[in-house]
Amino acid sequence: MLNSIARQHNEIRQLLEEKGQEHRFEGIQVEVLNGVGEFLTPFKHASEDLEGDRYPTINSVLLWSHRLRRHCEPRCGDPLYMQHIRRRAGELLDEKMIISPIHKIATFLSPRFKTLKMLPPDESLAVQAEARRLTTALIPALQAQKCTEKAQNVPGMEDTPDLIEPDEIQRYMQSHFNLEECSENVLGFWGAHSHDFPLLSMLARAVLCVPATSASSERAFSSAGRVLEARRNRLNPGTVDSILFLHSASKQP
Repeated sequence: MLNSIARQHNEIRQLLEEKGQEHRFEGIQVEVLNGVGEFLTPFKHASEDLEGDRYPTINSVLLWSHRLRRHCEPRCGDPLYMQHIRRRAGELLDEKMIISPIHKIATFLSPRFKTLKMLPPDESLAVQAEARRLTTALIPALQAQKCTEKAQNVPGMEDTPDLIEPDEIQRYMQSHFNLEECSENVLGFWGAHSHDFPLLSMLARAVLCVPATSASSERAFSSAGRVLEARRNRLNPGTVDSILFLHSASKQP
């Protein structure tokens, strides 16, 4: 909105002058509007990215947190109002955008950022240790899955080794991947490498399905509210589920 007002400043002022309401524009400074609008633009991009529901988002939380915190650092030559805005925005980031271990694990599972250079070395090593602990805990589930697939004669299972590598982390860190493949679809990447890293791919499916925000759930509830209304309050739950699924699928690009 601020950017829109700044872009149309002259037109708005002219309209107000024609209506004798130019007093409504008193105290509005275009340079301040432009400065604040430019400062808030990365926050808008972060919000749009983290509210997506067509791709994993939790792996981007740490990246956006690091980027926005750097954006809020004081800069030489900032006017006084911008100094206050940067400081207050940084305080709100510390208060509202809390980074948990799951955010770090999700970023680690993004091959482009697996080194976690945005974190201190000791924190990066701690994330690797936590990922190692989680993948070790998944070994029984993977063994059970292999047994089930072999019993059902799933194609391709004859080439899968029976032994499970207990520590895939070191090999993952030493591997070099196609960056374009990694950036386009991180879930697709782990699907393609599920035989190379079965434990990590299982962990990725569990972690990357967690949404970064509640926006997608809120949109689903909003859609459900439009389906279940006064004239349609006796729909079968399965019917409602099918309608919402079709509604979501119809928005596919």
